[in-house]
Order: sequence, then C-alpha cells, then structure tokens
Amino acid sequence: MAGFAITNHTDRVFLLNALELLATVFRGPDRDGWQGVFDTGLPELMAQAPSRFGHLTDILGGLQAARPADLDELESEYVRLFIAAGGGVAAPLYESCHTGTTPRVMGESALAMSRRLAEAGLEPAGQANEPPDHLATEIEYLYHLLATGWTRDDPEAEALGLAFAREVMRPWTGRFTAALDAGSPHPVYAGTASLLCALLDALTDASFKAQPSATGHA
Repeated sequence: MAGFAITNHTDRVFLLNALELLATVFRGPDRDGWQGVFDTGLPELMAQAPSRFGHLTDILGGLQAARPADLDELESEYVRLFIAAGGGVAAPLYESCHTGTTPRVMGESALAMSRRLAEAGLEPAGQANEPPDHLATEIEYLYHLLATGWTRDDPEAEALGLAFAREVMRPWTGRFTAALDAGSPHPVYAGTASLLCALLDALTDASFKAQPSATGHA
C-alpha cells in the first residue's frame, strides 16, 4: 500500500483549516460569520502557515487587507455574484454550471457528486434542496477525505482526496474563477477564489505521489 503524500503534521493542520475557511466563505456567512473570519479565522490561519505555503499567506494577507468597513457589503455582494442578479449571476457555485457543452444546474456533475457523498456515508451539506455539487459541499467532501486519511492512518483516503482535488475540483474551479473575475467581484471574493485555486494546486502537486482515480463517478 502506498504511503502518505503529505506527512508533516503542521502542513496537514494548515491545509484542513484553509479548507474550512474556504467552505465558510463559499457557503455564505452572515455578518457575525464574516466578523469571525476577519477577527480570528484569517489571523490564526496566517500565523500557522508553514513557510512552504508562503504564497498562500500572501493571499490571506490580501484578504485581510480587503476587509470592508461595512461587512453587510459582503452579504449583498454574495447575492449579486452567486445567487441572483439582473442579467444573470457572474459565477454560479455549482460544478454543473461550469462543465460540459450545455452547463446547467443538476447536471451529470451533480449526480456524480451525489454518488460520492452517498458512498462516503455523508448527508448532503447545506439546505435540503441545494444541489450536491455546490462548491462548499465539494470543499467539505475534500476536507472529509483528507481528515479521514490523516486521523485514521488511511493513505487510501488521503489519495482519494488528492485525486478528487486534481481531477474533479481543479479543472472546474479554474473556469469558475475566470467567470467570477469577469463579474468585477469584491476583492474579498476574488482573493478567496485565488486562495482556492492555489490550495488545490498545492494538493495537486502532492497528489503525484498517490494517484488513484477520482473520476470513476464523474
């Protein structure tokens, strides 16, 4: 059996905490949630970042610096960018909307994600009617695989998570980020999308040491 691709405990803790932050932002925190992100989440994550992730620390610092005076601004911007806007939202938060020749909500990507969640024994995250390929749900699923692997001494779970990051998440989140950038997002959301892609790139680099396929259900 192949060993772990990521063995350093500090690296693991940082990566998991960064995934938690990303899931929180893309799930859509309220004002109190944003307060926690800026007052404790970002500072603590920057403080624990290993030197090898210095480029991620730079992105985190940019997010902190982009904090608006009125946090309600971020809630209204979330709606404009991801939920409802005249002429259509800039970047829907669903994988199905960024894949295939005719992107649509609840496409094959959503069905594949539903099967992955069922096989992992996970209840669908978020609201009951939320498509399973919501970005925050995929981040939470990735977190689950990596945390399971690292806490239960299960290299296969880690490898499955790394493959999911490499083969499933990274391709469509690149298209998502490009669509978001075209929508003139608030710097906080632009920076969060950049953090997501940079983190997935870091996991993709690590994944070359362990490469079972994650696309069997895609």
